[in-house]
Amino acid sequence: MPGAADPTNTSPSEPAPHRHEALFRPAVFKLAAGILVVTVVPPLTIVILLFGKDAATTAVFGVLVGMVNIVLAGRNTALAASFALIIMAPISVMAGLNPVTGAAVMAITCLAIGVSAGWGLQRGLSMLPLGIAFLIISPPAVSNTATDRISTPYLLTVTAIVAISTLIPVAVLAFLLRHKELPKPQPNNKADSIEYAIIISVTTAVAMFAVLTIDPSPYSFWLLLTLIAVVQVGPQATFRKTFQRASGTVIGGALAAVIVILIPNSTVLFIIGMLTLLAALNFIGGTRYWLYTACMTPTIVLTSGAPAAASTDAARVAYTLIGAALAVVAFAISHVVRTYKSSHADPVTHG
Repeated sequence: MPGAADPTNTSPSEPAPHRHEALFRPAVFKLAAGILVVTVVPPLTIVILLFGKDAATTAVFGVLVGMVNIVLAGRNTALAASFALIIMAPISVMAGLNPVTGAAVMAITCLAIGVSAGWGLQRGLSMLPLGIAFLIISPPAVSNTATDRISTPYLLTVTAIVAISTLIPVAVLAFLLRHKELPKPQPNNKADSIEYAIIISVTTAVAMFAVLTIDPSPYSFWLLLTLIAVVQVGPQATFRKTFQRASGTVIGGALAAVIVILIPNSTVLFIIGMLTLLAALNFIGGTRYWLYTACMTPTIVLTSGAPAAASTDAARVAYTLIGAALAVVAFAISHVVRTYKSSHADPVTHG
């Protein structure tokens, strides 16, 4: 995804920054509102009616995988991402039983996302490891079915929830956007893609192992969310953009914590979460990526279930801060390695 405007640091996969880009884009906002109504409401309604309101959180991740990928990468990529999430859903639920398997699933998933950066597809596909991480750490409660990670009926139910929530947005948007010219993903070079794949897979695998070993609680998911949101590809990974991505995620998490404390009503929180999703869609594809993360983060928090205690909200913010710090450290290490390789390159390669 694009970062904040930085005229000295651009890359093919990121749109050139516009100094006077409007915060509110009426045409985009109107399209986003329409997308929200036709792609989010139907699958969530179906899931809630069939499986109970607690299943809505998992459905939100399915919706995001389908919706974001079709907007950013097109129908084929969205279908591939949707079926990948459907296939990985039961595997992810079972992987949460052991820290090693959980970490391995995250590593494999993020390696695939890293490889996809070679085609510029990592922007939308980054939603996939978010959904998988959530299923590993916090599988959904489903009405009339016991939450049992190795139960066949439960695993089939989770798979059905994911299938409904991710395929409906893809089908609807593929039809509605069939005549619209969407921006094409721009590829990254091989070296940058490999570096990104290594960083994102190692950091998320280590984080998942630590979470499942030390604190396998639902709010520890925010450590993974922050890492996935902040780590970037190649030339996009400037300190300024990394810091702004991290800041947007922290701001969004803190804002969500305040809202949850002030409004302890799950229905109202869900509605507010849909409004922040609308705001996030307004910023998607723009040059102020920190605003996108600042809106998308509370979307996931506010739609993730019942209001939590203040201590839980504090833990969410703490995990977000830890994730942001780890992402900045990963960037710093990458920058040092890149600088070292550049300074010790064969003189012949420089002319």
